[in-house]
Amino acid sequence: MRNICFGTLGVRARLGLIATISILLMGASASPLLAANSGWSGSTAVSPTGQPDPTRGAQLNDVAVNASGLTIAAWDQYTYNNGGGATIGAAVQSGGRWAAPFTISGTTGFSMSPRVAVGADGTMAVSWTYQDPVSDPVNYPNPVQKIQVAVLPAGAATWSTNTLDQGPIGGVAITQFVPVGVDESGNITAAWSMWDGAKHVVKAATKRNGGAWSAAVSVSSGQDGIFPVLSVNANGDAGVVFAISPYTSTAGSCDPLQPSLQGTCALYAFRSGPNGAWTSPTNVSETLSSNVGYISGPQVALDANGLATVIYMGYGIESTREVSPGSWTQPASIIQSNTFGSSYLSSDLAVDANGNSVVAVSIFDATPGVDRASVWVTRGTSGGAWSPAERLTDPAASVDAYATRVAVSPNGSLALVGWIDHYHGVAQVSKLTGNLDQVSNLPGSFWGKAATIGRSTAFSSFQEVMALDAASLDVVGSTAQARALWKSAKSGTQIYASGYSQ
Repeated sequence: MRNICFGTLGVRARLGLIATISILLMGASASPLLAANSGWSGSTAVSPTGQPDPTRGAQLNDVAVNASGLTIAAWDQYTYNNGGGATIGAAVQSGGRWAAPFTISGTTGFSMSPRVAVGADGTMAVSWTYQDPVSDPVNYPNPVQKIQVAVLPAGAATWSTNTLDQGPIGGVAITQFVPVGVDESGNITAAWSMWDGAKHVVKAATKRNGGAWSAAVSVSSGQDGIFPVLSVNANGDAGVVFAISPYTSTAGSCDPLQPSLQGTCALYAFRSGPNGAWTSPTNVSETLSSNVGYISGPQVALDANGLATVIYMGYGIESTREVSPGSWTQPASIIQSNTFGSSYLSSDLAVDANGNSVVAVSIFDATPGVDRASVWVTRGTSGGAWSPAERLTDPAASVDAYATRVAVSPNGSLALVGWIDHYHGVAQVSKLTGNLDQVSNLPGSFWGKAATIGRSTAFSSFQEVMALDAASLDVVGSTAQARALWKSAKSGTQIYASGYSQ
C-alpha cells in the first residue's frame, strides 16, 4: 500500500536539482558504506537501467518479503520509443541473492502501478493496471483498461497471468492501483475499482491455493468508490477500505439513514477467511460535504484477529480502530500541522499481529524561508490510543523528505519509517528503539538516528518513490526481515534495494 508521492515545485525543486547534480558528481554506483553499522545491507541495483524520469510520472515500485527472506519487487518501466509505452519489471530475492530482473507484464500498451505480495509458503503475486494504447485506433478501436495479476505458486517455476476485469478508458474513469495480498496458506486476494459507465465499482476476487480465480464480486454496494486499499492477514481475513468519490451523484452514499446527506467518507468492508462473504460497507469516518473538504486517501491494516486500523486524510491524518468486531473508536486526528498552507504527502500505515500501529506522513511546510517537507510519525495501541506526533527529521537542517513509508513485523519486534531526502538525494530509514505496544506522553524520541541506505535522485520531489516491508513469524522472539526499494535516476532510471535482518 505504498509508494505514490505528490509535492509542489518551487524553492525545494531548485534545492533538489542542486542535490541531484551533487549526486551525479559523486558517481553512479551506490556505496555499501552508506549503511555501515545500521543493520542494513549495502544497496543493490535490482533492475536494468531504463530511460530517465518521464516528466509526469513517478515510476512507481513495490516490495514484499516473508519471514524466510523471500522477496518480490516490481516497478514501472517507461519507454519513449515508437510512441511510448509502459511495462512492469520484477525481480526475486531468495537465499540472500537477487535473481536477474525480468518483464512480468505484456510488452504492448501501458502496464502501470504494480503492487506485490508474498505468502509464508512462498506464493508470490504481482498486480497492475493495463491500458490499450488510445493512439492506435486501427488495432485498438475500442480501447479498454484491464486488471491483471501474475502469480507464482510456491515451488513453481512459471508465472501465470490472468485478467480479472476490464472497463472503458477516459471520461471520469480513474486509473487506480490493484492491491493484492497472500495469506499463510497461499490463497490470494485482489481488489480494485472499475468504472461501469456511471460510477466506480469496488470489486474483489480470490484465488485459492491450487485453484482458479473466483468471479469478481462488488464490495461497494452500488456506491461510487475510488482508490481501494486491501489488507490480508495470515489467516486469510481481508479488509477493504475506499473513499466515496467527491463527484458522486449517489445520494446517501455515506449514511443510508440520512439519504439527503451527501459528501465524502471512508467506507470499510470485511471478509472472514478466504471463503467468507464480504460485509456491506460501513462508514468508519465522519462525512464531509464538498463545501467543507474531502475525506481522501484511506488505508487499512488488519491484525491477526481480523480487527482493522483505518487512517485517512480529513482534519490532518485521522484514524479509527476496530476494538471488537464491528465496534470502532471515534475518528480522531493523530497528526495535525499547525502551519498554514501545509501539505500532507504520502501517508502510510502498518500494524503488528496484536494491532499496534505505526503511521507516518511527510508534511510540507510552506512558510517562507522553509519550503521543505519533514517526516512525522505516531504510534497506536490495539485499544486505539495514540502517542503524540513526533518529527523524525531535523527542522533546522536542510532536509526535504518525501515518499514516507512504514513497516512493522507481525511479531512487533521491528518497526521502521523510511523516506527519501530529496535535498541530499538519499534513501533513509529510522528504527523504533522503544516498545511498539507502549505509548507514552513523555518527551523524547523513541526512534533511532536515520540510517542512509543508498542514493536516490529524481527530477522533482513529487517523483520520489520508495517501498518498505517487514516480515516475521507471528511469535515472540522470532527473527524479522525488512526490505526497502527505491528509484535512482541519474543518466537513466534504476531500481535499488537494501535488506535488514534482526
